[in-house]
Amino acid sequence: MKQITKLLSFIVIGVLLITITSCKNNEIDNRPTFTVGMECAYAPFNWTENVKSDTNYPIEGTSFYAEGYDVQMAKKIADALDYRLVIKAIEWDGLIPALQAGQIDAIIAGMSDTEERRINVDFTTAYYRSTHVLVMEKNSKYVNGTTLNDFAGANVVGQIETLYDSLIDQLIGVNHLTPLADVPTIITSIKSKRADITILEEPVAKGVIETNPDLTYITLTSGFNVSEEDVCVAIAVKKGNSNLQNQINNVLTTINETTRDNLMNQAIARNVE
Repeated sequence: MKQITKLLSFIVIGVLLITITSCKNNEIDNRPTFTVGMECAYAPFNWTENVKSDTNYPIEGTSFYAEGYDVQMAKKIADALDYRLVIKAIEWDGLIPALQAGQIDAIIAGMSDTEERRINVDFTTAYYRSTHVLVMEKNSKYVNGTTLNDFAGANVVGQIETLYDSLIDQLIGVNHLTPLADVPTIITSIKSKRADITILEEPVAKGVIETNPDLTYITLTSGFNVSEEDVCVAIAVKKGNSNLQNQINNVLTTINETTRDNLMNQAIARNVE
């Protein structure tokens, strides 16, 4: 009888342990969500991976993961605000419409805070500052250019609805090609010789040439005429959502420039692993 009682006790304890473990594993996260939109195709700011790692994050509705500088910033903001992070992969020209429609709470996608965009969205303070450079093949005849006057005759392509595309018009005498949807498509265009040059932010260019050793980038000694807003990227929130805008700004004040630079350098390194 004692053995039966002892056996029953073990069974009851076992069932309780299984129940507790099961409840813990299926615990519902009731925190408010922070839903972020990004391309997941704009390394090193953001890109897509198919294997889970310690640093990437699931893309909602897919079996893939988002990685990059933007992902790390999104995680830091969500953690600081005690929000549950959700990342959605959205094509570049669909990001602002998705924000306006309430499908996402913020855009963290290497987006510049421009006067034109401010008509439709509000921006936080900058979360990264960078330089614009020219990307081309290593053996390009334009590789020794140093000023805006040194690229006459070049076929130059940019990304649709970005500053990259707008800056092309400052290059004297170039052929401004129809802009393309994303950076991978642009790089394919250069490697297939449909285009000679594109304009990118320096961290993006670094990531591109690490994975495409036949390409290089140059920084102009007499460069583009850009405003401060043009070289800074910020987080977009829905027009009038000052509460979230202020919350994010408060978090950004706690992330110093050294930390931001380290996060970017780490993202570049992981992108080429």
